[in-house]
Amino acid sequence: MKPRVFLILSLLAAAILLAACGTPAADEPAAVEPAVEEPAAEEPAAAEPEEEPAAAEPVTLTFWHWETPPHRVEALQIWLDRYEAETGVTVEQVPINFPDYQTKILAAIAADTLPDMMLINPPHLPLIESAGAILPIDDIFADLHEQYEFFEAGVDIYNMGGVQWGIPIYGVYWPMIYRPDLLEEAGLDTPRTWDDFLTVTRELTTDTDGDGVVDQYGFCMPVSANGNYGSQMVWSFLRSGGGDVVSVSDGVETIVFNSPENVRTYGYLAQLAAFAPPGADNADWGSTELLIKAGKCGTVMFTGSWLGELDANDPDLAAKYRMTDMPWPEDGANIHTGYPRALVLTTTAESHLDQVEAFVRWLYEPANHAEMLMAEPALLMPVDKATAESDAFWSYPMNNKYRNLVEEQARVGQTLQVIGFTGAEPAPNASQIETSFTLAKVLQQIVFEGLSPEEAVAWGEQQYLDIISQ
Repeated sequence: MKPRVFLILSLLAAAILLAACGTPAADEPAAVEPAVEEPAAEEPAAAEPEEEPAAAEPVTLTFWHWETPPHRVEALQIWLDRYEAETGVTVEQVPINFPDYQTKILAAIAADTLPDMMLINPPHLPLIESAGAILPIDDIFADLHEQYEFFEAGVDIYNMGGVQWGIPIYGVYWPMIYRPDLLEEAGLDTPRTWDDFLTVTRELTTDTDGDGVVDQYGFCMPVSANGNYGSQMVWSFLRSGGGDVVSVSDGVETIVFNSPENVRTYGYLAQLAAFAPPGADNADWGSTELLIKAGKCGTVMFTGSWLGELDANDPDLAAKYRMTDMPWPEDGANIHTGYPRALVLTTTAESHLDQVEAFVRWLYEPANHAEMLMAEPALLMPVDKATAESDAFWSYPMNNKYRNLVEEQARVGQTLQVIGFTGAEPAPNASQIETSFTLAKVLQQIVFEGLSPEEAVAWGEQQYLDIISQ
C-alpha cells in the first residue's frame, strides 16, 4: 500500500511533549530578633502567564486539472481568488498538459506527492482506485446529490463496487455540428441515419470557388491516431452500430472487438473517409477546430470549444452552426461519445479533510459552479440540474446567446458511453485500451494500408488482447 506520509507526520506531531513549567520556591522569611514581630505574610508567587495556543498554520489546498489554455487558467484563478477572499483558504491550481496527465498522476502516486484534489476522466478511475490513491466520498456525494441532483450519466460511471469515488464536475460532449444553410442550398435534410449521412458527406464535399480544388468538406473526419480525436470519432459510430471493445465479468476482461457489427462499422467509415479533408491522416482537435472556424465543414463531430473565439471574430459564421445527434444506422442506437469529468479527493487530503470538503461544497453551489464552467463557455457543460437550470448559468452572455447549442450538448450528454464502461463493471485496463488509440489505427489500416475491414478488425482484436495480457 502506498505510504501515508501525512499519517506518519501526524503521529510524530502527536508525540511531541510540551515541557512543564515549574513554579519557583517562595523566598525564606528574613531572620528576626528574639522579641520578635510576627513575620510578614508571604506574598503568593505570581502565576506564570498561560501560553497562547499556537495559531494553526494556514493550509494551501492543491488542485490538478488539464484545462491549460491561458484564458481558462486565468478564469479559474479569478474564481479561486474569490474563494480565498471569502474564506482565507488558498487553493492552488496546477494545470498539466493532458498528454502528460496520467504519467504525472502515476509518478505522484509513486512519490507520495499527490494533490488534494484532481480532475479525472472515467478511464483514469480503475487505475488510481486500484493504487489506493483516492478517498471514497459517499457521504459528501450523497449530500450534494440530494441538493443539486446530478445527471445520471455522470454518476454511475464513477461508482465502483458500490462505492462513489468521483463527483461529476463538468461534461464535455461531442454532438454532430452542422451547417443548415449548406444543407438547404444542396436540397438536403439534416441527416439522421448512416445512409443519409453518407449522402450529405458526398454532396457537401465540393469546390465552391471553381478553381478545381475541393474547399468544403461534407464531414471533417479525422483518420488519425494523433491524440484521441480519431478514436473518439470511431467510438461514436462503433457504439451506435452495436459494437464494443471489451466486456467485463467479475473483474475479468474479454475482448469482443472482432465482431460483425464492428466489421460493418469500419466498412462504413472507410466510405466516409473517401471524402475526408487533406491532412486527415494527422488530424487532431486543434487542426479540425481551425476548419470549423474557417467555415469549411458541412458536418463535424466536435465539442463547443470553438464557439467563443468564432463569436468574437466572425459572429455571422458562428450563428450559422447548429448541433444535433450523430447519425446512427436504422437498426442501431442513438449513442454518443463524451466525458462527464469528475473531481476526486486523494489520500493527501485526509490530513485536512474538513478544509477540502468545505471547498467542494462551495464549488457546487450553483452560482459558484456556473462561474467555473465559464472558464470556457459552450464547452464545459453542467452536470447537475440545479446549475443547469440556475439563473446564474443562463445569465452569462454566451450561454444566453447560444442557448440552443448549449441545450443540444446537454441533451446529447445524456446518451454518452465511454470505452471500457459499457457494462456493469468498468474494464480494469480501460485507460490503456483507450490511450492505445487502436480504434483509429484500425481505420488507418483500411484507408492507408489497404486491409479489408475484416482483416483490420482482426488486427485490432490482437492489439487489444496484447494490452490486457500485459
